[in-house]
Amino acid sequence: MHDSSSTTDGERMRRWAAGDRAAFEEIVRTWQYPIGRFLIRLTGDCEDASDLTQEVFLRVYLRGAQYRDAGTFRTWLYQIALNLARDTARRKARRPVIALEESHDPPRSIELHDGGERAAIVMAALAELPVSQREVVVLRHYEELSFEGMAKLLRTPSTTLKSRFAVAMAKLELALTARGLKPENAP
Repeated sequence: MHDSSSTTDGERMRRWAAGDRAAFEEIVRTWQYPIGRFLIRLTGDCEDASDLTQEVFLRVYLRGAQYRDAGTFRTWLYQIALNLARDTARRKARRPVIALEESHDPPRSIELHDGGERAAIVMAALAELPVSQREVVVLRHYEELSFEGMAKLLRTPSTTLKSRFAVAMAKLELALTARGLKPENAP
């Protein structure tokens, strides 16, 4: 969970909109790692996640004056990241992909980043989930959002998200068990 309060982030955005460059730098320093981590888990691709993280902060930079403290800064920021990840996934789905090598292993950099073989196995299983289920697992388990918070972010009823989460966790348990991880080691 992120320890920065939305009031502090909202104040930073107001300062940024008023021309305080240091405020934007504080926002990037505070949120770059959490957003990057979120995008890695969501996309399963370190390079895409890095590019998307830069794009998120470019959009924050360009839209600073338009920010309204109507909800929470965190929700606003994650909505930008989520929309960019979805757009990228749609673009990739439309492009034909020519596989150079048949592999179901996650990129080595994810394995190193998240602490080893177990993390790599979990990332591979997570990547097999449909996007709507993967989003719910990442937001709930890794980003520690409540179902109510996810409902605001995803614009979907919390009851629907709870169902998606339960189905996704059952699928993950099966996938992880098939890969040799016991259920108690599941995320």
